[in-house]
Amino acid sequence: MFWKETKKADVDSIHEGALFKREHSNNLIETARVLSIGKDTFGIPHVKYEVRFERSQEKGRSFEGPRVLALSVFADNYSYCSESV
Repeated sequence: MFWKETKKADVDSIHEGALFKREHSNNLIETARVLSIGKDTFGIPHVKYEVRFERSQEKGRSFEGPRVLALSVFADNYSYCSESV
């Protein structure tokens, strides 16, 4: 099997309004738009974001959310996306 090499997000590149993508094995593309970054009561940084799920033949779906992930987990799971919404 061949995997497409994607560059994971750098923690420093994650900022409000930025777009990130994650491709799933079933041709599902997940696009995340960062809403905000803040620390919880323990001082751990978290990303608040919304997501859009689409397949190559389905375009124009709207974002859903918000969702929250620890900043480091978000960076490990998403790659930077240069397209704008």
